[in-house]
Amino acid sequence: MRFKYSTTSPSQNEFDSLPRVPLLLRQRDRVVETIGLVDSGATINVLPYEIGLQLGSIWDERKAILRLTGNLGNQQAIPRAISF
Repeated sequence: MRFKYSTTSPSQNEFDSLPRVPLLLRQRDRVVETIGLVDSGATINVLPYEIGLQLGSIWDERKAILRLTGNLGNQQAIPRAISF
């Protein structure tokens, strides 16, 4: 598969471009159009909290907190199962 490399802002140059793919996410009667970052080596997928809220997801704060690394190392992550 090949994905188009693009930037998120016109002020960025071509070296800031990353592989992105348009996504249409659905949960029950809610639909959110967004752009996803392609990371073919990832072992976990991250759904931004704001998009989860738009989809009507509810995170139970009593569940486990995941520890992320890399660029997301300072972000809190709570597991949420999503079926396709």
